[in-house]
Amino acid sequence: MQNLKQILAIVLVFNLAILNAQEQEEAHVAAESGLSLREQPDISAKMLSKLSYGEAIGVIEKTDKKLVILDSGKKVSGEWVKVETRNHIGYVFNGYLSPNKIARTIRLKLNNLNVEIKNLATSDYKRSHSLKEVDSTTINVDISDKPEGKNIVLLDNDYKQVSLFQRYENSFTFMSSDSNCNSSEWKQFNTEWKPLKQLKSNTFETLTYTENDWVNFVKTATKAIKDDAANKCGKDWLDYVKTIKNIKDYPVSISKERVFIKFILTDFEDNITEKIIEFEMPQS
Repeated sequence: MQNLKQILAIVLVFNLAILNAQEQEEAHVAAESGLSLREQPDISAKMLSKLSYGEAIGVIEKTDKKLVILDSGKKVSGEWVKVETRNHIGYVFNGYLSPNKIARTIRLKLNNLNVEIKNLATSDYKRSHSLKEVDSTTINVDISDKPEGKNIVLLDNDYKQVSLFQRYENSFTFMSSDSNCNSSEWKQFNTEWKPLKQLKSNTFETLTYTENDWVNFVKTATKAIKDDAANKCGKDWLDYVKTIKNIKDYPVSISKERVFIKFILTDFEDNITEKIIEFEMPQS
């Protein structure tokens, strides 16, 4: 009988846990600069983390603790709510929450052209960049994401032609049980520019890199370091490296550092301007 009571108690607790989970409402962070998750429902309370734009969270309960924030001259009203994320339980201001899924859009402003990059998470929460006065800008990609397979949409386009190209930069190093055969530093290599796939008249898709791209990159890199590697490691070692079929294979290491998008803009007088977007990849 005692065992039966224990089993029933466990089942009751389990069912209550499921019920509580089901009662959570999903919400999405609508603050483009990110939303502070705090330990208590107070703007001076300890910040547990900063939630990224578009991130999905679970709303556990309302607090009825009202708050009004002045944002760029506009009043944003709401209250503190208790929420659950993948790593924390804390409180956020619900004036910057939406019940609907939010695309993580990055906006680029160029002369005579606006650009949107869809569904890309950033590590610094910066969602807008201006390229009107400069030729390049850097987008810091979040460790949970990558710039591959993303849609780039051209808006308010007042150019005769817009062409997009992509390349990436890898770092390459090699090693051996023989300490004399280790490269002393990472060596950077850039791939050739390749045109982006055009989905619609105003929509492009960034290129996605496969395992075969990395294997081919090993061949490119070993060819470039041929003399240095042969002197340090010998021809047999170099011949072995050329047979590598898996980038995780010893004795080389590859790190994808940066991805670049190049815009070639041609106006109606056939003047050409180039703009570069650099995606900085996080190192895990």
